[in-house]
Amino acid sequence: MSMTSLTEHLKQLALEVGFASVGISRPDLLEDLPYGPVGQVTTLRPPIQELLETKSVILLVFHTWDKIFSLSVDPPEWRGYGLHSPEEEFESYYLPYEIMKNKAWEIVDFLRREGYEAKYSLRIPLKTTAIKCGLGCQGKNTLLVTPKHGPRVNLISILTNAELEVNEPFKEDLCGDCNLCVTACPTKALAPYSITIEKCMTYSAETPCSTDVSQHVREMEKKLVSRPTENSYIECARCMEVCPIGKKPKSNSK
Repeated sequence: MSMTSLTEHLKQLALEVGFASVGISRPDLLEDLPYGPVGQVTTLRPPIQELLETKSVILLVFHTWDKIFSLSVDPPEWRGYGLHSPEEEFESYYLPYEIMKNKAWEIVDFLRREGYEAKYSLRIPLKTTAIKCGLGCQGKNTLLVTPKHGPRVNLISILTNAELEVNEPFKEDLCGDCNLCVTACPTKALAPYSITIEKCMTYSAETPCSTDVSQHVREMEKKLVSRPTENSYIECARCMEVCPIGKKPKSNSK
């Protein structure tokens, strides 16, 4: 199968399994992205540290049209990322990741059946990679903002040694003069295009025992973050909810 045919087939498959859009880049085009620790949550890695033979980076966009997609379920002994030893194992679940991994597996399986190495990854810098793949811009809320769905998306990547046609980076700033997300943040964690992560209520919920979150933010989180059960929470999404890009008008039907 030619590079063009393989790329077209892969993109069509991504849409068929339920992704909203797909873009492709290469590791050498991603060398200037931010890598390293993100607070006490995770450490972003270059694609070749995830798969040494990586020649193409496929970025997949999943439309999260309901706030329940922000559901996170942690075990009772959870203290937060970076607060447990690497030997400890926990069954923590973030709903969109579980959905996307199942969908991405179909693409990984296709590439492997074609004779290529492939794996899905959530460890590379997904938002900035998506911009390089032509899928949207960085919003003032620091999230990926797509032309069709705004920031109401989640992301996963597939790394492969297949050589695929790459997309041009996204150049447009979709935010313009709008600052709704910045003013909507209850803890004032946002400035245009930047975030103080220790003030973010989602970060506070992810790291319940970290010492870098102030008592004020903890109190706001307990007050405003929805917790369906004792060990689950729905991430704060105020900066996403107010974004007018891709926002559908509310239906009047009952």
